[in-house]
Amino acid sequence: MGCSQAKIEPEALTPDDARIIRETWKMVGREAYGEYGQRLMLRIFQKYPDIKALWQNPRIMNATTTADDADAPNSANRWKMDLRNHGSKFFNSLDDLISVVDKPEELFKMLHDIGVKHKGYEVKSEHIQAVVDGLNHTMEFGLKDKWTDARQKSFQRLINIIVTRTNRSLSGDEK
Repeated sequence: MGCSQAKIEPEALTPDDARIIRETWKMVGREAYGEYGQRLMLRIFQKYPDIKALWQNPRIMNATTTADDADAPNSANRWKMDLRNHGSKFFNSLDDLISVVDKPEELFKMLHDIGVKHKGYEVKSEHIQAVVDGLNHTMEFGLKDKWTDARQKSFQRLINIIVTRTNRSLSGDEK
């Protein structure tokens, strides 16, 4: 029992949770990441409009255009594509996390890296909660009657780990 071993906290998922999460994730399918991602981002902006300020892209910041703007349809389309692309990146990252749900050290390392990266974007813990709300809405909408209580509970345990670990990185409190 050496001191160099990383302490694994009791935040790990049960084997049953890991199985349920992986089965549920297969139902989403990679081809839906863009669609789910766009829905997620729109939900976040709808419920938490202050999050728009985090976006560096002026097309995102100015989603509304005027009739005098000759590029209005293209701007609106680019805005939707930017939302879809960022949302798709989120779902790809979630896919990476799900691939290691039964390997806490790897999962925690990935979440640390995500938190550090997003700290540079001035993301705050309340923004993480907005993503959680958007993800729950998106999964329920997308999976409909397949989003059972068991699936939701297993995902909620994963989400709790994601929120806790990401917030630790955002705050610099890695204990």
